[in-house]
Amino acid sequence: MNINYIEHSCFSIELDNVILLFDYYTGKLPEFNPEKTIYVFSSHKHQDHFSFSIFKLLKEYPHVRYILSKDIKRKFGAKFFYNQGVDEKVYKEIQFIGSCDTLETPELLIETLTSTDEGAAFIVNAEGKTFYHAGDLNLWTWDCDSEGDNKDMTDRFEIEMAKIKGRHFDAAFLVLDPRQKDKFCLGFDYFMRVTNTDKAYPMHFWKDTSVISRLKAMECSKPYRSKIADTLEYEKAPV
Repeated sequence: MNINYIEHSCFSIELDNVILLFDYYTGKLPEFNPEKTIYVFSSHKHQDHFSFSIFKLLKEYPHVRYILSKDIKRKFGAKFFYNQGVDEKVYKEIQFIGSCDTLETPELLIETLTSTDEGAAFIVNAEGKTFYHAGDLNLWTWDCDSEGDNKDMTDRFEIEMAKIKGRHFDAAFLVLDPRQKDKFCLGFDYFMRVTNTDKAYPMHFWKDTSVISRLKAMECSKPYRSKIADTLEYEKAPV
């Protein structure tokens, strides 16, 4: 298993037979093995999680499959895809997936959770391993929001986490957003406490990797501190 950080919330995972690519919109990709099937996931329509540039992979690699959240289809529609240079045949082979949904391919079992923002979070079972990519499913509480709004957000987040309580993940990709100030790690911390996750990769930190060491220095992270990816793993990302 080879995991590469690309940019923002984008990671690639290379396994023996397949490659998983999550939420690509910018950045240099590794050179993938052309004999392997590349599964491209987009969790939702936001421009920092989805770009039509993902379809350029078809020019380099013969085996590419697309798993996109249904909100992307609702926003753009088939004609817009065609106008962006996506062939009609390619469009018809895209598998659009909703929240709280399940999809099975010859190599993968894919489950989704409902995002607290847009689209879905992905749970992907591949080659005996299980991965979680949050997309924008996070405990988005803010100082500027009302107590009622933050309570509603917390309830919605906890409902989704209850669905995966106690589950094992070989790797999880979780939001750690400095814009939330002192609330930056609430969603990350909650996830790590209710799941059995071997390794956690912070993401969505807007190039501010200091949040990683900041979380590691906090008392709340003591039970899972050793499982958090090191900043060095991000510095080695493709450039």
